[in-house]
Amino acid sequence: MLSIGTQKSDRITTITNTTWAEYISLNLPSKRVSFRNGVITIVSPGRNHELIGDYVRAIIWAYCRQNNIALFPYNQTTLKEEGKEGKEPDVAYCFDIDKDKPDLAVEINLTSGSIDDLTKYQYLKISEVWLWENNKIRFFVYRDSGYLELTTSNYLPNLNSEHVTKIVNSCFGKSVLEVEKYFS
Repeated sequence: MLSIGTQKSDRITTITNTTWAEYISLNLPSKRVSFRNGVITIVSPGRNHELIGDYVRAIIWAYCRQNNIALFPYNQTTLKEEGKEGKEPDVAYCFDIDKDKPDLAVEINLTSGSIDDLTKYQYLKISEVWLWENNKIRFFVYRDSGYLELTTSNYLPNLNSEHVTKIVNSCFGKSVLEVEKYFS
C-alpha cells in the first residue's frame, strides 16, 4: 500500500545553456539525467514511474528465464556519446553476452520525455528502444535512417508490444510477482 506522502508523479527540472562538463559533473543518484544540445533534464521518478519500470523489468526477466536467454542489466548506467549526448535509461539490458552498451533501453514517459527520446538513443546507437506512454508500450528498432516501429521485439522474438502493455496494465497496483503468472 502506498503511503500518504508518496510522490506518484514525476518531477522534472530542465536547465538550459549548460556544458558537457557541467553535465558530467552532476552526481544525482536516484534521478534520471540526460543531456542534449546544452540542455540538462533531471527527472525525479514518481512511484508510478518506478512501478511500471519494475513490471517491465520483471517481464524481461521472466521471458529470458523461460527462453534461457542470458541478460546483463544496464539500469541507470549513463550512456554517452562524449561531448554530445548523455542518457540514463529507466531499464536497459544486453542479451547473450555483456557488451559496452545495452541492446535494449526502455523509457517510461509519464510526465516527461516523448518520442524525442528516440533522438537521444539514435545518437547513442541503441539497437532497440521501448517507450511507455499513454498506458501502452511501443517497440522501436534502430536503422541508419532512424528508428522504425515494430510490434515484436528483435531481441525477445516472441514478445510483442500488445502483450507487454496488457501485462503491465493488468498488474498495475499489484505485486511485481504477478508478472510470473504470464510466463508459467
